Amino acid sequence: MPKSAHWEHRDRHVCSGRCNTTLKRRTRTRIAKGEIDLAAIPDRGDRSSADADQRVRFAAAREPQVFGTRAADDDFPYAFYGLSPIEGDVIERHDSVTAYATATSLGADEIVALVRANSEPHAEPMVAIHQQTGALLAYTDRILWWTKVPGQEHPLVQQTSFEGDDGRQWHWQNEIFRDVDEGGKTYDWEAWVCVAEPTPTLWTPAYAARSEKQRRSTRARNSYQARMRGYGTLNAGADQVDPVDIYDRDQWVCKLCHRAMNPSAEWPDPWSATLDHIQPVAESGAHTAENLQAAHWICNIRKGDTWGPGEAQPS
Repeated sequence: MPKSAHWEHRDRHVCSGRCNTTLKRRTRTRIAKGEIDLAAIPDRGDRSSADADQRVRFAAAREPQVFGTRAADDDFPYAFYGLSPIEGDVIERHDSVTAYATATSLGADEIVALVRANSEPHAEPMVAIHQQTGALLAYTDRILWWTKVPGQEHPLVQQTSFEGDDGRQWHWQNEIFRDVDEGGKTYDWEAWVCVAEPTPTLWTPAYAARSEKQRRSTRARNSYQARMRGYGTLNAGADQVDPVDIYDRDQWVCKLCHRAMNPSAEWPDPWSATLDHIQPVAESGAHTAENLQAAHWICNIRKGDTWGPGEAQPS
């Protein structure tokens, strides 16, 4: 990492998944014992996949469900709900079926004791059961504790890939789907499933649209701040404004020539849509929704560093 990199990047280092899991487990144990005071850590942020309100809402009582693989023409390939499976849920992924139960309900006292001795005293481990092979996997949140697969001699190991009695190769995978709730907040669904072909982390259409919206607004803000630096203003304040929101507000009509803009036209098409600052950037115009309007790229170039139209010009 270069010395000029942000501290969050400089402090990163290469580490195995096993070491990361061990570190997380020990840290959670120290937090439970009171050796680490989270409230005393400044700006620690929330690294969880969901905030407190989302956890409370998704933790509300519900009936067990079956989450299957959807039709190929669906907008998202898999059914899911909430943050993770609950006891009684069944997940089917391409004809591979995994069911879920608590270790206590299965009488797996040794697993409960193992988890509680090395994690929270009252932790309740979940067990994923692969119906095709009978393989078992015990976990709490993102931490994998124990697996049992056909032909395995030692019962307490972490083996995520194995060969079934039918000769097929199977894999335990923590599938992660990133979604957005009704309030626009992001969260992750996570579930340990046994599949023949592992899948990458997937984004729902709503999450992908939110990420694209954030990318557009960040790029527009960075472009404005770069121009302000050229005029000698460092770290100029700028709002996160999505250009598409401005185009929609102005009904995709150029405010300079008053002709319709084509949403499918892209730069460097001279008639593509751009953001125009009513009070020009050269005169310290702000990057806010009130000071922005839709304009063709060619119209924006012709306007240059002049005022309006769109707002009364100064005397």
